[in-house]
Amino acid sequence: MPNEHFISVSDAAAMQPDYIVVGGGPGGCVMASRLSEDPQTKVLLVEAGRDSDNFRVRWPFGTAFMVTNPKWDWGWETLPDASMEGRDVMWSSGKTLGGSSSINGQVFMRGLKSDFDLWGEAVGGNGDWSYDDLLPYFIKAENYNGPASAVRGRGGPVNVVEVEEKHPIAEAFVKIGEDMGYERTDFNGEQPIGFGHTQANQKDGMRFTAYDAYIRPNLRRPNLGVLINHRAARVLFDGNRAIGIEVVSPDGTHTSLTAGREVIVSSGTAGTTNLLMKSGVGPRQMLEKAGVQVQVDAPALGHNLQEHPGFSVSRFIKGAWSFNKAQVRPDLAARYLFRLLSSKHDGPFAGPAILSMGYAHTTPDRSGPPELQLHFMPFAYRLRPGDKSPVKAEIPKRSAVLFMATLTKPHARGTISIADNDPLGRPVISHQLLADERDLQHLVSGAKILTEMFTSPHVAPYVVGQCNPAVDPADDAGWVDYVRRNSYTAYHMCGSARMGQRNDPEAVVDPELRLIGADGLRIVDASVFPVIPSSNTFLPVVAVAEKAADIVRQGR
Repeated sequence: MPNEHFISVSDAAAMQPDYIVVGGGPGGCVMASRLSEDPQTKVLLVEAGRDSDNFRVRWPFGTAFMVTNPKWDWGWETLPDASMEGRDVMWSSGKTLGGSSSINGQVFMRGLKSDFDLWGEAVGGNGDWSYDDLLPYFIKAENYNGPASAVRGRGGPVNVVEVEEKHPIAEAFVKIGEDMGYERTDFNGEQPIGFGHTQANQKDGMRFTAYDAYIRPNLRRPNLGVLINHRAARVLFDGNRAIGIEVVSPDGTHTSLTAGREVIVSSGTAGTTNLLMKSGVGPRQMLEKAGVQVQVDAPALGHNLQEHPGFSVSRFIKGAWSFNKAQVRPDLAARYLFRLLSSKHDGPFAGPAILSMGYAHTTPDRSGPPELQLHFMPFAYRLRPGDKSPVKAEIPKRSAVLFMATLTKPHARGTISIADNDPLGRPVISHQLLADERDLQHLVSGAKILTEMFTSPHVAPYVVGQCNPAVDPADDAGWVDYVRRNSYTAYHMCGSARMGQRNDPEAVVDPELRLIGADGLRIVDASVFPVIPSSNTFLPVVAVAEKAADIVRQGR
């Protein structure tokens, strides 16, 4: 039964909104909420996917039921990646209100100061995108239940908690980091480099999405309309000005919706790039080859594509719980579910996918930002040659845990393009994640760090055998082979519509996130990131959108 607060496509057309926000993910939810705070401004939020009022979204472990499921996940697939032995992998992206915040691992993490200072340098001029510029928006967005801090927020829309379920190996993982010389840290605090326990966007043990934070509390606003299950097929132009969008209903009907002021595209990196290209925005030669009439020649759109490659090393364990055991012990699964649904909302099923993390360097002098982010997860899997995602991998039926390493600042870049003019056709994603030798060597160093961590006296008593790899490689060549066969994406796709000054040939949007070469169109999602942050992308997108909403309201 549809939520009574969602509107029909005919009502959306009759609404005559000032702003149409395309995409109900983190960026779109923030923009629609903040712009509709002005009662004189009419805002329409259009989401291609479904309502997120579902136990799969609410329950933290529901990720396993949604990732790779086409009812919930766009499941963007890449071309075969020669740097990973020709594997084609799936880049998941949420297809529901809340976007990827409704299907992700719920890790709440800003990134490093150096990440956003790189943004400031990349944008140049008076772009105002450095860490100091973004910090007020990180603070504004959050409602943190931990210790008071000058850089942490209370009372904001996004609920963030310290994870209460302290797995013994999660604490051991942090102690190993301390033995390595790193501080125990708050990853969203003043000094985030170090090791610590995960913070999660949750409330009462349940997932708390961007939709929960920004849209759900405001559905009764008379000037805010939310249209779901309608995919934007094209952005409509009058000359070089965006004037609205064309949407497709579930029955295949096409309807034009007009925006009085602006169209704001927040459809995620692949979705945004694909929509704009199918609308005639992009590199002229590529569009013409695909049979698309060129509206705006944007040579850089689709370039600068970035992702965090990563892999895991796992061990069989005893003396601590593991989700692997719960899958063959219905009594354990029932016990965990009962704890989640009880008044305390606690237990193993209440935690995020990652329970503790750390930043680590691969060089002895540890100069500069860390090259790796390390993670502990209370389960394990084995990727098989045909597996496009860890969610589809082999799950051993014995208690096991994994340590994972992801690259914080990959050098490799990919592209997004289109091959036809079908407005509902999928993009062509090409990326060789491990093609840069520097990236590969950092990950090989990470593999050695992870295996050494498993021998630490803090963890070794729990370990009873090798899971993956079954036998550790004997040399670097063996580890290179292992990394190529076992790496995958962290679902942090970004950068294909990067921001910059209007005279920057690599920029797609200007510092106000307006599409260069057109009027009336902005992009507000991870595609505008100049450089990938050393973190998950949910919170950086929220901060970007909070800042973008201020820019729009200031008339810039």
